[in-house]
Amino acid sequence: MKNPRLMIRNTTLLRIVWLCLIAVFAMSIQYQPSAALPLAPNARGLAVTPHDSPLIQFMRDARAAVLPRTTLAVHDVHSLLTTPKIDPIATSEATSLAALSIRTEVRTQRAIAFAPPILRFSTALTPGTRSVLRKGSPTITVFTQRVTLWNNVVVDRQMLSRVVVQTAQPSIIVAAPPRSVAEAMALTGIHRLVAVYAMVATAYTADSAQAEPTGRTATGMAARYGVVAVDPRVIRLGSRVFIPGYGTAIAADTGGDIHGNRIDLCMDSYRSALNWGRQPVKVYVLAE
Repeated sequence: MKNPRLMIRNTTLLRIVWLCLIAVFAMSIQYQPSAALPLAPNARGLAVTPHDSPLIQFMRDARAAVLPRTTLAVHDVHSLLTTPKIDPIATSEATSLAALSIRTEVRTQRAIAFAPPILRFSTALTPGTRSVLRKGSPTITVFTQRVTLWNNVVVDRQMLSRVVVQTAQPSIIVAAPPRSVAEAMALTGIHRLVAVYAMVATAYTADSAQAEPTGRTATGMAARYGVVAVDPRVIRLGSRVFIPGYGTAIAADTGGDIHGNRIDLCMDSYRSALNWGRQPVKVYVLAE
């Protein structure tokens, strides 16, 4: 068994030898006070000076070997702090903001709207012809608005007033009775038939209208050419119909002898009613 005292003595000697070696290396370092010298990076990216001793250079090289790759050298930090930063996106396009112009104006406008014409038929005209019995006039409305604009773009409208200067008066057009159902549909703007009935047609005049006072129909409409009497159970009152040889008409009247497939046509004159007489017809219901 080894002597403990001998082991302690040997350990103490080894420590003394190490201390001596460290003292020798420390004495080899030369310290010379001088002005600060510029730092220059070596091959490993570390800053060194001309007076660095071999030991210091060895220690710096050893430290550089164990530094992580993400560690920046002194000259790299200096470059980051002194080099101006340029944003490629900001310098690629010039951006300018124009001043926003907001203003308010009061504007007055006129709106014109025409009423649909009133179409009447007369056997006195040659088939395919028409004439203007009364020229119509439009409705004229004056609007006053407060308008808000942003850079000449309207963003808001406020109605201040609305005045009707003139009321529309529809024009009255008298035309010859249409000769076919296609022509009647074109004149009335109707594109689909509701029904077709085979009926017996008679004629009457405004003086012989049944309702009181004389000259008015059962619905209150004035009896004239273009008004017919029907059985409401077959053709609804207010329906627009077409009778070949007579033209388009409105089912607006009834009669004591008008039952089932019977129709009574109002004429302008007693002679026209006599000339019509009594005859079978086809009644085309255009609209109800």
